[in-house]
Amino acid sequence: MRGTNRFRRNIARDGSMQDMFNELGELRAALDEAYMRFDNATEPELVEACVYEINAAQSRYNYQLRLIKESGGEAAFRAFSGREASSWA
Repeated sequence: MRGTNRFRRNIARDGSMQDMFNELGELRAALDEAYMRFDNATEPELVEACVYEINAAQSRYNYQLRLIKESGGEAAFRAFSGREASSWA
């Protein structure tokens, strides 16, 4: 547990990594908003537009997540987010 806290502090000090995690959080919020719009859409054209929006948001999220994994590895993401390795997308 101590090592994880120390690792988390090191990530927070790395400005580029912190920026990447902030961007990931913003992308996650955009994806959540797209899903909310989809849940409330009633017209077929709006549903179709929401599906495209969700797919685009998911692609951006996956891209950012891949960048984080490549630059900091799985341990960096787990330490920052508190997630288990099995919950990775």
